[in-house]
Amino acid sequence: MTRQVLLWVTMFGIGLLAFAPAATAAETAWIDEISNSISFYKATYPNSDWTPYQDKLTLVREAVDRGDQRTVRMEMGKWFRMLRNRDHGIHDVAADELFNFAVMVTPVQEYGIMVPSQSPTP
Repeated sequence: MTRQVLLWVTMFGIGLLAFAPAATAAETAWIDEISNSISFYKATYPNSDWTPYQDKLTLVREAVDRGDQRTVRMEMGKWFRMLRNRDHGIHDVAADELFNFAVMVTPVQEYGIMVPSQSPTP
C-alpha cells in the first residue's frame, strides 16, 4: 500500500512538472509580445534607450513566474509611466504606438495595473 501511494505521488509530481512550463509560457505570453514590440522599435529608432524598458519587463516576468501579483502591478505601473513620459529619450510615435499595444495585451484588470491616461504636455 505504501509503495502504491509513493508511486502515485511521484507520478503526480512528474505530471505537474510536465505541465508547469506550458502554464508559465501562457502566463507570460503578453510579456513576450511587448518585448518583441520593443525589439522592433529598438531597430526602428536606434537612438532611443530601450534597455530600461526591457529591464523592467524582465522584473515583471520574474514576478509572474513567482506568482507575485503585487510586484507585477507595481512594476508594470512604473513601465507604463516611463513609456507615457517618454523616459530615456524614446521617440514620441514609438512611445504612443507601444503604449497602445501594451494596453491591449497586458492583463491590466487581472493584476490591477494603473495605466496613466494622458500624454505628457510638450
